[in-house]
Amino acid sequence: MKASSAREIVFAHALETAAAHEALPTAERCTAITQEALHALGKEQGRGQAGFERFLQQRARRIIAAASLPAEIAALWQQAAGVSRWAVAGVLALAFALGFAGHAITDPHRVDLLSPALIGIVAWNLLVYVLLLLAWLRGRFQRRKSVVPLLAPTRGEPALAAQAPTSAWRQKLQARKWPLSRATGLRKMALNFERNWWQLNQRSRHAQWVMSMHLGAALLALGALASLWFTGLTRAYQVGWESTFLSPAAVQTCLNLLFAPVQHLLGVAPWSLDEIQALQGWAAQPEAAAGMARVLEPPTAGALWVQRYTLLLGCMVLLPRLLLALWQGVRVWWLGRHLELPLQQPYFLQLQRDWAGRATALQLRPYSLEITAQREAVLRRHVAHSYGAGARLTLLPALAYGAPLSEAGDGSAQQVLLLNLAATPEAEIHGALLAQVANRWGTQAVVWLWAEDFRARNSGAPARVQEREHLWQEFVRSAGLNATLVPAAGV
Repeated sequence: MKASSAREIVFAHALETAAAHEALPTAERCTAITQEALHALGKEQGRGQAGFERFLQQRARRIIAAASLPAEIAALWQQAAGVSRWAVAGVLALAFALGFAGHAITDPHRVDLLSPALIGIVAWNLLVYVLLLLAWLRGRFQRRKSVVPLLAPTRGEPALAAQAPTSAWRQKLQARKWPLSRATGLRKMALNFERNWWQLNQRSRHAQWVMSMHLGAALLALGALASLWFTGLTRAYQVGWESTFLSPAAVQTCLNLLFAPVQHLLGVAPWSLDEIQALQGWAAQPEAAAGMARVLEPPTAGALWVQRYTLLLGCMVLLPRLLLALWQGVRVWWLGRHLELPLQQPYFLQLQRDWAGRATALQLRPYSLEITAQREAVLRRHVAHSYGAGARLTLLPALAYGAPLSEAGDGSAQQVLLLNLAATPEAEIHGALLAQVANRWGTQAVVWLWAEDFRARNSGAPARVQEREHLWQEFVRSAGLNATLVPAAGV
């Protein structure tokens, strides 16, 4: 699904799950809009996930149109779905300025063969390439399925906030001001929408920032080269080197290693010791480059080394970084057209029931937990509240502690795994079970955490309850799945 369409659906979700407000469509109006969208699509809605996504888009646009929102909130969902272009432009301009100023400050009137600015740029980029290679190899050997985060409803926000630690971006969102809706629930709805979109679009946003960083690194090197060439227009560079600790032989080894790509591309011999000794100290005379004139025949030694450093940064920084930026740009383009929604969430399952004309069927598999009559009543109330009155829940025999996941019963039903929050998550037992769930049912599988008993035993220690809930949710998320508390906090 395109990011722009997904953004509309997420915004419609925020409108529907917000507290009742005169500017928002009522539940009855949303139900009517669902019927209108189904009638408008008719036979053109199609089958499968593509048809369902078209229905979601059509319905979301009608719900947004039915809301009477202040101008600053109405324009919120119309913003570009990604990183601001001004932020990217600022990063690129800053990188070019730093590169230009870095060389101008360190080497204003000379070409230092051991230039800290130029060698530092090459060394840093080589380190980055090594880290990127290691990260790629790690990803190949430790492939983890990406988890589509659930959309948090606006109602019940305090309980939801307790399930996850407060992060810097959320504090930033909470600090934003909405002047026309400060005293209403619309500000809360807008912040909830931004948080949900921030989490849902994180892969594309990360690729955009990585692309900007690669372009910034290329412009940093380009800025240094621009300073090098611009200064050479009005000044005669002195060329040479000096060091307290390095001998000419050591400098010869370092420079041959550094300029090996350029020497390989041009097909020239490595620098000899006589050539390095001739440049020890500083000189502006053309005869200082007499031993190197056989390669490029520059008018001066300074021009020769300016060209050499230009080719070096072009081969080691500009070209690789531009190719990496191009790859990330392709990823941004692809992710912007293949954004996933958490379709296993009750909000979407209810809409899928309306779209497909049938009730949701659930098969519950308890794990090391006896389903008493009281627990069954709570589970059925949760299903009716989350999936609609027409949802059908089938209870399967409980799995014993340490037992493997059994084969699915009804293949058309949504499979649900029920874990006990009172137990402490164990990687050898629960981790292996969740791995079987992810492999057999996929990352869209439903995992419920039975929380009522643990909450009742720790009614006087809410901090401990929140800590256990967060521990289990992070444990399930590390297995590539999402967890839902049953019953929901505050219900």
